[in-house]
Amino acid sequence: MNYSLKAFLLTISKAQPKPKRVGLLHVMLFLFCTINQEANAQFWKNWFSKKPEEKGVLGGKDNLEERIKSRTLDDGEDAKPLIFGDSAASDKREVRKKKIKKRMFYGVMSKKAFIKKLTGRKTTVEIFYFLKKSQDIQPYVKDIYWYHRMKKKIFVGAINPKDKLFAKILHGPYKKMTDGKVEEEGIFYFGSKHGRWMYEKLQGEEMILTEKEKFYKGHPKESTFSYFDADKTKIKEVIPAKNGERHGDYCKYSETGNLLAEGKYEYNVKVGKWTDYFDTNKRKIKRQLQYQKTWDEKDFKPYTLIDYDEKGKLTYDKAAEDKKKPADRKPDPTLEF
Repeated sequence: MNYSLKAFLLTISKAQPKPKRVGLLHVMLFLFCTINQEANAQFWKNWFSKKPEEKGVLGGKDNLEERIKSRTLDDGEDAKPLIFGDSAASDKREVRKKKIKKRMFYGVMSKKAFIKKLTGRKTTVEIFYFLKKSQDIQPYVKDIYWYHRMKKKIFVGAINPKDKLFAKILHGPYKKMTDGKVEEEGIFYFGSKHGRWMYEKLQGEEMILTEKEKFYKGHPKESTFSYFDADKTKIKEVIPAKNGERHGDYCKYSETGNLLAEGKYEYNVKVGKWTDYFDTNKRKIKRQLQYQKTWDEKDFKPYTLIDYDEKGKLTYDKAAEDKKKPADRKPDPTLEF
C-alpha cells in the first residue's frame, strides 16, 4: 500500500462519523485487495470451481483426515511426510513385560535355603523357601510348617515363644531328595501345604509314585467348607473328602480363627485321637477322645482320655481311673458315647 492511498483513506476516515468510519474502512480495504491483487482473485476463482475432494487440506474434515492418514499435506508427487510424536513405528514396539522375581511367590519375597543330612551312605537334601520378613501365622490352618534357623530343621505345628526369634515360615516350592532322587515335592503357602504334592519311593532302581494329594491353603482341596460370613473369609468347619468319602483331617474353628476341634476320618469313620479345645489362641485342651485305630477295626467302643474345666483343672483322666477299683471309678464324662 503506497503513501498516497494511506493519506486518502486517512482523510476519508476523519471526515466520516465514528459509527460509519469503521464500516467504510473495511469496504475500501476489501475493494483494494480485490482490484489490485489479480493473482489472489484468480486463485480463489479456481479454488471455488474445484470439487470438494479436490480441495486438499482445505476441502473439509474428512479430506483432512485422509491427508493425515497418508502422512502428506499435498497431492503432488513431492509431498513430504508428516512427523508425528506417536508414529506408526512406535505402535509396533513390543511392550516389555515386568519380570517376576525368581524368589517371589504369591506376591511375597522369600529366601532360599537347604538342609543336608547324612544317614549312613545316603544323603538327604531338602530345598525350600521361607518368608524374609516376619509374618503372623494365618488363621484357620491346623498345621503350620516352619524352619528353625539355629537347629537347621523343619517343624510342623505351633511355634514356641522361645523359638519365635529363629522361626521362619515356609513359603514357596519344596523338594526333598535322597541321593539326587526326588521323594517329596510341593509348595507352601504361608506355612501351609498348597497345590499338588507328590510322594515317591525307591523300589529297586526306580522311583515309584506312592501318593498324590491336592491342597488348598492347608486343607485337602476336595474338602467341604462352611463359613461364618457371606464373604467366605471366616472358616467354621472343614470336612475332608477324598473320592466322595470323608477322608483326612477334620477341623473346626471359632469365628476368631482359633482351633476348636480336630480329628481324622478314614473312609467315613472317625479314627485315632480327637481333641476339643477352648476358644483361645494357646490351644488349651478341653477334652481328648479315643476312637478306633483303623477304619476297619470292629467292636470298638470310643472313650474319653482326658477332660479339663474352663480353669484348666483336670476333671477326668482315663489312665488314672483305670488304676482304681471299678466301684470307685468316675463315669465317662462324654455324653455322646
